[in-house]
Amino acid sequence: MPNNKNVIGRIVSKLRYQRGWSQEALVVQLTVYGCYMTRSILASIENQRCPVNDKQIEYFAFIFGVGIQDLFPAKRHFSGEKVGTAKEIPRRRKRKKQQAPCQAARK
Repeated sequence: MPNNKNVIGRIVSKLRYQRGWSQEALVVQLTVYGCYMTRSILASIENQRCPVNDKQIEYFAFIFGVGIQDLFPAKRHFSGEKVGTAKEIPRRRKRKKQQAPCQAARK
């Protein structure tokens, strides 16, 4: 179950995958720049099982070369749709009335 304090995990995983880095390679880069992290901590962050603090978010943004805001998902309404998109209203189909079996046999 995703942790409410970690909304960037999936995006971190996607950015790492796009660059062709392993989790170990990302951990090494984070450690070189002063952010202590193990591969198991990174795996927990990517799977949204572990919360992320503000310093870790800054390090991720620096290592990936993106803005901090780029690590967060696009803004969404409470219903889950992206802001500014047209909302499709689901409609029910009308069912054809079926005759009871005994009435159909009489005709």
